[in-house]
Amino acid sequence: MDSETDVPSTPSLTNPPAKTKIKTKTRDPVRRAVLGLLVLAAILFVYTVIADKLTPFSSEASVQAFLVRIAPEVSGRVDNVAVDDNSMVKTGDLLFQIDPSAYQIAVAQASARLAQVGQTLGASTAGVDTAQSRVAEALATRNNARDQAFRVLELVRRGVYSHARGDEAAVTLARAEAGLQGANSELERARLELGPSDANNPQLREALGGLERAKLDLVHTQVFAPGPGVVTNVQLAPGTFISAGQPALTFLDSRAIWITVMMRENSLEFIKAGTEASLVFDALPGRVYHARVESTGWGIGGTTAIDSTTGLLTQPRMNGDPRRFPVTLVLTSDYPGHLRYGSQATVLFYAHGNLVMNAIGAIVLRAYSLLTYLS
Repeated sequence: MDSETDVPSTPSLTNPPAKTKIKTKTRDPVRRAVLGLLVLAAILFVYTVIADKLTPFSSEASVQAFLVRIAPEVSGRVDNVAVDDNSMVKTGDLLFQIDPSAYQIAVAQASARLAQVGQTLGASTAGVDTAQSRVAEALATRNNARDQAFRVLELVRRGVYSHARGDEAAVTLARAEAGLQGANSELERARLELGPSDANNPQLREALGGLERAKLDLVHTQVFAPGPGVVTNVQLAPGTFISAGQPALTFLDSRAIWITVMMRENSLEFIKAGTEASLVFDALPGRVYHARVESTGWGIGGTTAIDSTTGLLTQPRMNGDPRRFPVTLVLTSDYPGHLRYGSQATVLFYAHGNLVMNAIGAIVLRAYSLLTYLS
């Protein structure tokens, strides 16, 4: 019994001491990785929230220009198409021409009409002259009849002539007065028919206007480029009949080019006219261009409508997506001339002037420009 109590007890191999457990314990790598990812996600979340205000970013940008649908102002059959589809043009270059034959005839007719009006005005002038002569003659006749009547009536009063002779003189004077009134009426009618004798004459103005219109229509048979740019979507061939106002081709004006980017309204707080920005074009990977904000849009198309039966506003249908408003940018660096209308771009705004956020944003955009090689 004593020997048994003197034998020291040995620790069990299956139950090591607690101290030994602490020495052999190691950290879980999965837990460390998860914690690292959580910290990184938190940092990215905070950066995204701040960057959305100070350096907003959007890839919904595109190149814009004035797009003009070229249509003739007169109708006719196309006689000549002077440009090819997707070709460059300069100001005043001939695009196409309509057969001018009918409009040349219209000019000749208007010229003949003007000459005819001139002849008519000449005849009307002669009529006025004749009427004036008749008035002068009637006036002289009336004056003579009046003098004769005064003398006869004086002699009747003295008893030299009979009363019958006085009545005859009075009748003669009345006829002369009536003749003078008739001559004056004829003169007034001739003057009204003639109208103004200068360029304000209505008949003359109508004839001149008709001639000017005919000449203008003849000029409009030729359609010219309104400025430097590109013509595309040419839908013409010689012999095609085209109506006035019918679009024949599309003209892209290269004098004014801008970038429109659709920004979420939550990112517009610090974006204003003059805000600096950088952008990357998908068509030009690896290159960063600089721009500034020219304007921000103040409205977009809503979904609210009026019920035609009740006249009340209907409830707008919201899809949960954030609303986006247009922001217009103009390049401050040299414009790459071979960009196409509608080319996509990615834009970063330096909206708040924070140097740290601006530097981080510039690095991010530079990295994105390199990734565009893969897009």
